[in-house]
Amino acid sequence: MLVNRKSIYLGCLPGATDEERFANAAEAGFAAIEPPAIEDADALAALKALYVKYNIVCPSVMSSGWGFPASSPDPEVRAKCAENYKIAIRTAVALGTDTILVVPGVVNEAIPYETAWENARLTVASVIPYAAEMGVYLAIENVWNKFLLSSREMTEFIDSFDSEWVKAYFDVGNILLYGFPQHWIVALGARIKKIHIKGFKRDGMQWTSLLKGDVNWQAVMDAFKTIGYDGWITAELGADERGLKGMADDMDYILSL
Repeated sequence: MLVNRKSIYLGCLPGATDEERFANAAEAGFAAIEPPAIEDADALAALKALYVKYNIVCPSVMSSGWGFPASSPDPEVRAKCAENYKIAIRTAVALGTDTILVVPGVVNEAIPYETAWENARLTVASVIPYAAEMGVYLAIENVWNKFLLSSREMTEFIDSFDSEWVKAYFDVGNILLYGFPQHWIVALGARIKKIHIKGFKRDGMQWTSLLKGDVNWQAVMDAFKTIGYDGWITAELGADERGLKGMADDMDYILSL
C-alpha cells in the first residue's frame, strides 16, 4: 500500500519549465507525476533525470489518441495511433512505470459506433504483443468521445481482448457527464489499473476544484475500498487560487475518507 498516493499530470503543474514544475510538485507534497509520451531521446533522458533529482515516481504515461484516433476507418491513421501507443510504452519503460493511458478512439458523424468498436479493437489488439513484451499495461480511459458510454460496454470492450495487458484507466470526473463514478468503479473492479480525478459540476458543465463539484467522494472512496484499489490517484486539473498546496490538501482529505 502506498503511503503517499498523490499524483498529478505534468501539464497541470505551474512553471515555465519542467524543472520548475517538478520543484513545485515536490514542494506541495506530490509523490508522483504523470507525463505525456515522449519520442525524443534527449527530452526523455532530461525528464528521467528530474524524476531522480526530485525523488518523484512516474505512475503512468498519457498516450496520444485524439489526433490519430484508434477508431478511424483509415488504416494509415490507425497505424499512426498504434505507433503513438508504442511511443508511450517506450516512455513508460524508460521512466520505470507499467501503465499507459489509452484513448480508444472516437465516435463522430463520420465514424459510427459499431465502426468505432471494430476499428478500436483492431488498433488496440495490434499493440498487445508489444505491450506484453515490454511489460506495460494498456489502460483504456473513459473520455468524452461518445464511445464506451456505460460500464457494461467498457467491461465488455476490455474483456473482449482476453488479455491481462488490457485494463481500465478510470477518470472519476469525466464519468459525471453520463454516470456515477462509484457505480463504474465497482463494475470495473480489478480491471482498474490507474485513476484520474478532477472536479466537475453538471449544472453549467463546469470543471471545478476537487471538493466543489458533484463527485460524492465518500461513495467513490468506499467503492475503491470495495474493489481493493489503493494505488496512485492522479489529479488532472490545475490549481485554484489556493495553489498546489490547496489541491494537495483536498487530496489528503479525499484519501482520508
